[in-house]
Amino acid sequence: MRVAVTGGAGYIGSLLVKNLLDGGHEVSSIDNLSIGDYRYVRGLSQKGLRVLEGDIRDGEAMDDALTGVDTVAHLAALPGLVLCEEKPEEAISTNVFGTHQVLEAAKRNGISRVVFCSSASVYGVPQAMPVTEEHCLRPLNLYGVTKLAGEKLMETYHDNHSLETVSLRFGNIYGVGLYTRWVTVIPKFVRLGLLGKPLTVYGDGTSSRDFVHVEDITQALTLAMTAKGIRGEVYNVGSEPTTIGRIAEMVSDEVERTMGRRPKTTNLPPRPGETKEFSYDLSKIENSLGFTPRWTLKRGIRQLVDYAMKNP
Repeated sequence: MRVAVTGGAGYIGSLLVKNLLDGGHEVSSIDNLSIGDYRYVRGLSQKGLRVLEGDIRDGEAMDDALTGVDTVAHLAALPGLVLCEEKPEEAISTNVFGTHQVLEAAKRNGISRVVFCSSASVYGVPQAMPVTEEHCLRPLNLYGVTKLAGEKLMETYHDNHSLETVSLRFGNIYGVGLYTRWVTVIPKFVRLGLLGKPLTVYGDGTSSRDFVHVEDITQALTLAMTAKGIRGEVYNVGSEPTTIGRIAEMVSDEVERTMGRRPKTTNLPPRPGETKEFSYDLSKIENSLGFTPRWTLKRGIRQLVDYAMKNP
């Protein structure tokens, strides 16, 4: 299979590129390097890799990236609640117009399938849990709005242009990739704990998220790109719903095991625009694609602690 990966220099994208190459696939990666770093991908020795620097909003750059490609994994985005609130115009331009440009280029180049990386943020406040794909969509923040707009573009291109589209709604991602970002809650806790700083919990610690390891994310992406007979579908991708307070305890346990001292925890007021409780129903992706999470939180947190000790 010949795959184009947008955002291929990023945290998820670079690991996906590596795993696709390990699986014998050819990969064309495009990234504007505003967040990602290509040095990790360039260090791969496998054949079949084409690395491009370009922006998904540039139609010519997208045509170049998609030449001779069968499938697109669309990961490029301005990620997260904070960045999108700080840079709303860029968020809309990249996440909405950029997705439109990816789909237009896919249509022009005869691409058979586009897999889009969406987010649990499209749901907003859960009305019932665990959350299924049929749950109402009412995002609480701009990031969720842009991801929902991307999903709707995917639907439109499936309905009007017969493009095979799949949207994956990721939970809260953590874990060691080809390289590792430290901005989400679990990696941030690990780094703070190892530095001897308190773990900052927003609210009383009872807020929950569905945490999923980055290796399981790449598993879901690969299944969505290769599965036969799916089109116009949306899938939840998660693993272990857990409270933030429990995450702080698990990280503290691993830091104490490694360093011999236990970090403190401090509580701050809840942040606006965040959901209190969240858990996924994974029945659809398990039954349709055969997805099974392989990483437990304990194993993933231990991996992060060991990685951080070796890569201070």
